Amino acid sequence: MHRTLSLLVGAAGLCLAGHAAAWSQPTHKNIAKDALAFLNSAYATPDMQRAYRFYVDAAGSEAKAGEILGQAAYDFDDFQDTHLGGWWVGYEYAPMGDAAAKLVNYTSYWHFINMGRDGDAHGNDHGGYDYRYHKVDGGLGDIDRYAMIYLYNRELLKSDFDTTEAHYRQGTRSDWQADYGDFQTMAFQPIDNVAKYWFDQFKAAPSLQTIGYVLHATGDVAQPHHSWVTSANGHTGWETWVDDRYVRERFADPVAVANLIGAYDTRQPLRDLLTQTAAIAYQHPEALYDTSDATRMRLARQLIPQSVALTAAVLTKAANAFYGQDSL
Repeated sequence: MHRTLSLLVGAAGLCLAGHAAAWSQPTHKNIAKDALAFLNSAYATPDMQRAYRFYVDAAGSEAKAGEILGQAAYDFDDFQDTHLGGWWVGYEYAPMGDAAAKLVNYTSYWHFINMGRDGDAHGNDHGGYDYRYHKVDGGLGDIDRYAMIYLYNRELLKSDFDTTEAHYRQGTRSDWQADYGDFQTMAFQPIDNVAKYWFDQFKAAPSLQTIGYVLHATGDVAQPHHSWVTSANGHTGWETWVDDRYVRERFADPVAVANLIGAYDTRQPLRDLLTQTAAIAYQHPEALYDTSDATRMRLARQLIPQSVALTAAVLTKAANAFYGQDSL
C-alpha cells in the first residue's frame, strides 16, 4: 500500500511538472519585442512614438530595450516567490522538491483570471486559479487533477502570504488559512492584480525590468486556457504549437495589430485593459478542445495580435505615466 501511494504521488508530481504558464516563455519574449517595434511603425500614434523613444533611449537601442523587456516577461515564470507545503513535507516552489523548477514553478498559479465566474473569496471582480472552479479536463492528461492530488492539503508558506500574496491582494481581503490553507480550496489572486502591483512598482521607480514583468500578464490574458482556468485541456500542446510557428507564420503581423489597438484606451485603468483582453480570449474555448492546425492557425492569428496590441497599449500607458499623463 505504501509503495502504491508513493508511485501515485510520484506520477502526480511528474504530471504536475507539465503544468504550463500562458504562452511559452519565448513567445512572451517575442510579444514584448514585437509590441515595442510596433510603437515605431507607420501605424503608431504620437503617444506611441514617444513611448518608443522613452524605452529605446533608456536602453540605448531598440534591440537592447526589446531584450530587457522581453527577458523580464520571460523570467516572470521563474519567480521563486510561492512555496507550497507543510510541516510534514516541507515547502517547495516547484514540484518534486524544486527538482522540476526548469519546467514549472508554483508562481504560475497567480497567472490566471476566471472570466467564467464573477467574484471570488477576496472580493475581486474575477478570481484567479481555484481548483474548485477550474475547467475540468477529465482525461488521462488532466494535469489539474494530478496537481491537486500531489498538493492535497498543502498550504501557502506564511511568509509568502505576507509578501507575494499581500502584494497581489490590491486592497481585497485575504485570510492565510481560510484562503490558502489547503491547495484544493486555495483562491489565488488573479493576474490583473499581479500586473497592477508591478505597474505601480514601475510608476514608483521606473525601469524596463518592472514594466517587463507587467508584459508577462499582457500575454497571459490573451491565452484562452488562462481565462478558462485550466493547466490541462491541451494547454502545453497549444502553447508549443504557437511557439514553433510564431516567427514563420508572422503571427504578430503589424497590420493585424493596427486593426485592434484602437480598441485600447490607455486612459483606462490597467486592470480594465487586461480584463478586456481576457474576455476576448474567453470567447475562444476551442483552443481547449480542437487541436487541428486549421483551428490553431485561426486562433493564433487572432489572439497573438490581440496580445501584441494590448502590450503596445500598456507600454504606451506606462510611458504616459512617466510623463505625468496617465489620467486614470
